[in-house]
Amino acid sequence: MTEPEKKIKVLYVCPWAHWNGHQPDFSKRESLALFEQGAEINICTFRGILDQEEPQIIPHKSVVSSWIGFPLGVLAYLLHLIPKGDYLAGLLEQFATLCLAVKLRKTLKYDVIYLRDGDPFIFIPFILGLFFKHYNWTIALVGQKAIYDPDSLLSSLFSRLINAPFWKPIFLKNFSNNRFAFTCENECIKKIFETKFLDGILAGKVNVVPLGIKKTSAQMPQKRARKYLGLPEDRSIFLHFGILHPAKDVKTIIAAIEKLPDVLLVHAGKIGTGTDLARLVNDRGLQDKVIIKDCYIPETEKQYYFAAADAIILAYTKDFLATGSMLWQAARFSLPAISSDNADLGEMVRKYGMGLVFHAEDVASLNRTLLNFLDSSHSQREAMSNNCKHFCDEFSFDNWSLRCMKIFTDLCGQTGKKN
Repeated sequence: MTEPEKKIKVLYVCPWAHWNGHQPDFSKRESLALFEQGAEINICTFRGILDQEEPQIIPHKSVVSSWIGFPLGVLAYLLHLIPKGDYLAGLLEQFATLCLAVKLRKTLKYDVIYLRDGDPFIFIPFILGLFFKHYNWTIALVGQKAIYDPDSLLSSLFSRLINAPFWKPIFLKNFSNNRFAFTCENECIKKIFETKFLDGILAGKVNVVPLGIKKTSAQMPQKRARKYLGLPEDRSIFLHFGILHPAKDVKTIIAAIEKLPDVLLVHAGKIGTGTDLARLVNDRGLQDKVIIKDCYIPETEKQYYFAAADAIILAYTKDFLATGSMLWQAARFSLPAISSDNADLGEMVRKYGMGLVFHAEDVASLNRTLLNFLDSSHSQREAMSNNCKHFCDEFSFDNWSLRCMKIFTDLCGQTGKKN
């Protein structure tokens, strides 16, 4: 009788699962997908998972490994309150969580440490790796900060720090003592990390693993959703969802809807620093066309907003190269997308027929595209919704977890050969 194949033990590290703009539900869904592929999963966080009622257990019985409180939790909270303090808070939270992760790896013998959102503080695992050997790391790279041209003095200093020459020998020493694999969500981010970051030190090491998503089993009727949210039944409604960060081009959206007849824009999500959306709306006199929900929208409420809308607007600035995860969310709820043509975002909307595309930061282009959508027939919109379901089938969590498991297995195999 052959022995059963040993399960790969994965420590899923998500330092920012408590952030209200981080889509914490991905932590639960991704870890569940890996669990269903046969991995043994534990989750390590800084302060639990937002929306998680029970702090220690999530539905598939994986353990949330840490709740780091006073004094680090208090310090991180205070840093978030000061201007530009999010950088330092994020650094502290990731460093503290990874310190715990390597400690758990040493005592509980995990096969792989999987770090979600491994940048912009990509150097932290390599600093910690100087003190350990034969660790297997998989680091997921988002690419929102570490690879862009700096737009402020602080960004310039940070860019110089992460690309400083003194990191090269540290990275190379880690590559000889430990095993690293890197993932990202699209080809554009892969190319930039493999060519620009530290003069190409990651060349040939970055794997494209697109986001996973699971479509909802039953769609909520639009009439019911609008009644629940107190929205009018007889107007065309466009949704702008998620935390409002500088890469989201809400100014173009506001300007584009100004001359549209009888439409309503609903922004649902926390408004970050740097954008005064209410003032923008008031200055144009669009109070009757824009509703602002400046708050975190929990998972249980999402379905109402997506069901109530006719389409979601995904508008980003031209330099945004990361994957627009809101496209995945829209597809999950079968909601057509009006998308800017950034990187792979516009390409996917066109390829899968999930909506219409406009030129980024072009008010006239977005205005024409919105008018085209308003003029579309019921059958055309229905086709877009059905195509969203096909998109979910192709980018399922099953496919995501299979790709990740192959990377984990390859890492463990390489370690076995080395040892």
